[in-house]
Amino acid sequence: MACSFISASLPLVLLLATLSSKCWSLQIPTARHGHRISPGHIRSSVMRQMSSNNDGDDPSTDSSTKVKFFELDDAFEDDGENVVGTKFFGGNTIKEELYIPEEEEMALELQKVKPKQTKEDSEYNRFQDANAFGDDLARRAGEALQLAINKILYDDSTDDSVATWKENPSIVWETAFPKTNNAGGNSPLMEMKASKDFYNKLDVAILSAKTIESTADTGVVEVRWDVGAVWPNPWESRVLLTGTSLLTVRDDKDNNIITLLKQVDKLDGNKPSDIVGSLTSQLSPRFWDVYHIGMSPSAERDPRLTTLSPSQLSTSRGNKGLLSSYTLSHLPPRLVTEPSLVDTNGRFGRTAQALPNHGFTTAIKTMGPNKEEFVPVSPIEVSISKVEGQDGSLIKWTVPVPPEFASKAVLPLPVIEEGEDDEEDTTSNDDALATSSSSTYSSRRPNTPAPEDPQSLKCNYSLRPPRLVATLPYAGNPQDEEVTELRRQLYQQVVENDGFKPKLDPETKRPVFFFWMNDAKACFTRAGGLG
Repeated sequence: MACSFISASLPLVLLLATLSSKCWSLQIPTARHGHRISPGHIRSSVMRQMSSNNDGDDPSTDSSTKVKFFELDDAFEDDGENVVGTKFFGGNTIKEELYIPEEEEMALELQKVKPKQTKEDSEYNRFQDANAFGDDLARRAGEALQLAINKILYDDSTDDSVATWKENPSIVWETAFPKTNNAGGNSPLMEMKASKDFYNKLDVAILSAKTIESTADTGVVEVRWDVGAVWPNPWESRVLLTGTSLLTVRDDKDNNIITLLKQVDKLDGNKPSDIVGSLTSQLSPRFWDVYHIGMSPSAERDPRLTTLSPSQLSTSRGNKGLLSSYTLSHLPPRLVTEPSLVDTNGRFGRTAQALPNHGFTTAIKTMGPNKEEFVPVSPIEVSISKVEGQDGSLIKWTVPVPPEFASKAVLPLPVIEEGEDDEEDTTSNDDALATSSSSTYSSRRPNTPAPEDPQSLKCNYSLRPPRLVATLPYAGNPQDEEVTELRRQLYQQVVENDGFKPKLDPETKRPVFFFWMNDAKACFTRAGGLG
């Protein structure tokens, strides 16, 4: 895990992250192979988490019956159908064992549940969010460009209420992305269409836009984008590129047409034109993708830019010392979903270890005749803070939204039924499908009392601002007792020794800490969202 802080203007975040990429070869937690997910927890446990056995559980206890280990004799046999090594790494063999047709049908029923909220409470319109699209030209340009992209990548239908996006025949295009004469050479949309044939999957999302300057009928708009792709190699690496484009456009409001005159693209990072370096660093197989081989596709990783420019460090007022053991990373803005709740069960409730039910918007069928394609993302961020004037702690999960799902103009919000008395569910056993907020907890230790219901359930989408993050590796879980000492060490190194200024919680005025769960994957479908 990793600890992180955030500075006043550009957040420096103290983060604890599980099995960080820097030290995974040195600190590998004892993994549980084939952890059985009960149907009652189908929504809160779709993220595939092979957690370390740091609860102090004895393998001989009852909890060990949920752990499946395999002999090495035939672990690497290849019968021509299954992937070599999947028995050992908990892959396709385990997935078939866990496949129960009745439970898959329950997932289908869950997809048919209709929300009781109003339309405004059950969906999020990205282009109406003033924090992401703050003015009329930015909103019109961003929405028109996204629709033009979606027509190419997803065959989405035309929306007459959205402006038509066109490219000027004499467009000027400065970019790090390769150009091909066969695709038109100087047309961003035609190059995208040509790239679609090369990658196994290509997704582009316009996350935000702001007007830099404008005249009567023209303007310069800066748009922020995510580009996701599945690379055509044997393990289908999933790569993510983030960056911005300066667009000079002509806005013809009378005919509802926006014409692109000039486009200048820049990648995030210290080398804004290094497309090769940005791609090659993401193509190698990652540990958790190999571990989950045959069970889930490769995960899309939230980018961490460790080569920092002076401008990225200038606002943090600190300087990393030679003896400091933490890692500094810059995190670009991303669209995220943020479920949260107030938990009164304390450290031993282990509430923070799994996403809560009220953060999900769909159920995903991963096997059977109706199985769906989905995009895993990692890591999942967890923050735990005190609630002023109340008992308990505020737990907030932050999950990055993949560009495939973020490319939609309207995103579904979860159904939250806090405080309702669902009498028909009170007689259900542990194997019943979780349908209410009381099922937030996906698991707990044996011989412990049932946890109290969480309070103040919320979930929303937001554009995460850029952050400067300091991290330390930790092979444990967010609510371990050891985290307290690790946070103290990180604070001492980053603030007291190196002089960085952390971001403070607006309520408690304490430094903000986060925890990255690198061994967990949250899964999205384009149609339904987080499942």
